[in-house]
Amino acid sequence: MEFHTEDDNRVFIPETSYIYRVQHRIMEGDCQCNHGPFLATVEAFYIDKYPVTNDQYKHFLDESGYYPEDSHNFIKHWQENGIPQGKENHPVIWVSQEDARAYAKWKGGRLPKETEWQLAAGGSQKLKWPWGDHFHADKCHSSGSDTMPVDAFASNISPYGCVDLTGNTWEWMEDTVNDEQHKFTFLRGGSYYKAPHTWHAEGGPHPTDYHLKFQLLNEGLNRCETVGFRCVYEVTR
Repeated sequence: MEFHTEDDNRVFIPETSYIYRVQHRIMEGDCQCNHGPFLATVEAFYIDKYPVTNDQYKHFLDESGYYPEDSHNFIKHWQENGIPQGKENHPVIWVSQEDARAYAKWKGGRLPKETEWQLAAGGSQKLKWPWGDHFHADKCHSSGSDTMPVDAFASNISPYGCVDLTGNTWEWMEDTVNDEQHKFTFLRGGSYYKAPHTWHAEGGPHPTDYHLKFQLLNEGLNRCETVGFRCVYEVTR
């Protein structure tokens, strides 16, 4: 079998079976998903080496003409002339799950499933952090008042070579639960921001086996200044 990729900024993840288990914060309602442990078999895939950047997202907008019907808060940090100066290589934020899906579809991919993201982040060794089993604040963007470039921390790298999987920004997942009363998805990785006295989300970076339940309301409210994304791609055989 031969594997192909046209983009050096994609990382190959081989087919792997591993014991999947995820920790989460108990919040309103139940996650209504299997937190494990269970045996997860993940088919081979490619994943973006870095989160999608402002520059990449602008290229998508210019080429595709995409503009959401509900544009409230859409890339609200951008200025009239586009990306704020010096932030071309920062992760794009203020995009909803649907905005992220639109980009992924345009690129020929999709958002990661939780089992895929966790494998890419912790490897088959199931590391607690992309770099190992102990947290080190100097290995990721874990504080401050704004995002940083996606390649700012060379040591924030997973066993497979994915970068910036914890800290900086949370990342959208493809998984969605809809029980006809509530609709929600999950975020992974944590961010730089540590909100004081918050009941909804624990701030800062988070381990590879942690997910945050995110209630989906409307597109405007689903866009946040601490949530970005990366894409996965099927393997061409």
